[in-house]
Amino acid sequence: MRYSEDQSTVSETEWNIPFFGSAIQNETCRRREELLSRNDPRQKEPARLNEAEQAASAAERYAHLLELIDTVHQICGESVDWSRIAALEPPYGRGEKGPREQQAETRLREFKPTRLQKLLKQDAVIRQQLEDELERAKEEDCLEYSRWKSAADFARDILEGNRTAYLRVLEEFAPLNDLLALGSGLEFAVLDPTTVEVELDVNSGQIIPQESKRLAEDGTLVTVPLEVEDQNALEYKYACGCAFRIARELFALLPLETVLVHARDTKINRESGQEEYVTVLSIRFDRGTLSGLDGGTETCPPLLEHFHHHVKFDAAYGFLPVEQVDRI
Repeated sequence: MRYSEDQSTVSETEWNIPFFGSAIQNETCRRREELLSRNDPRQKEPARLNEAEQAASAAERYAHLLELIDTVHQICGESVDWSRIAALEPPYGRGEKGPREQQAETRLREFKPTRLQKLLKQDAVIRQQLEDELERAKEEDCLEYSRWKSAADFARDILEGNRTAYLRVLEEFAPLNDLLALGSGLEFAVLDPTTVEVELDVNSGQIIPQESKRLAEDGTLVTVPLEVEDQNALEYKYACGCAFRIARELFALLPLETVLVHARDTKINRESGQEEYVTVLSIRFDRGTLSGLDGGTETCPPLLEHFHHHVKFDAAYGFLPVEQVDRI
């Protein structure tokens, strides 16, 4: 995944969570990750499994792959409310003592050694422990304040359209790592504060199955070559679904109005017979239209009709090259 620049509800104790190594996910995302963990197309069958177990595993992974292709457009992590994060109150006033420091000071001030502690000469040791706790409390308060400030400042950068902050969000949240795990590639370009352009390397040769797999009644694995038309249909559904997934994730994470997605893949030029890396699908998504769609019931590719897009698809030949859509 490359990043480039071109020419939910958050509680007041969560300011250290939103983007520093903690992506926000919903149950659907977790289900998808579970499927992915059991369906890496590059994964070899474990040698420790016997023949029957390997057959069952292969059939199961094939079914999971089909489910992923069918549902990729439906998946999206929780949205981030940057305005809420930017408006969070600090843990304590600037220049004031933090709550931990105040509590530690009170314990130290109110410490009265007992006669036994004095007799055993423990009073000095206990007082030193309380002083050490006070210093740790100061450090913890300082760290909490620093985390709050970092989160609030970062949220303001996002709301102001800071391109570097945008790219950091995409890198830290990594909302599309599951597509990378399958073998697809992504490149982001921030065109302006409201527009991001994404190039998707479909890599269909590695992802789209060429044969179906199922278990026979006797437990053996039955493989049947898929018709070219069926492979092409799966590729169309996958590329389209990935484009919608990308747009949904970006709208959830960033205050964008437009997301351009260009799906590219290696295809055979029907005239020259040579392989070419071309754009096969290009879509301009707008936030308002996408947010009004029900991705749970509508399917890809029919969802394309809601957006300006370029695509040429032939059931027998698959995708044909197209021009990329413009920003406007």
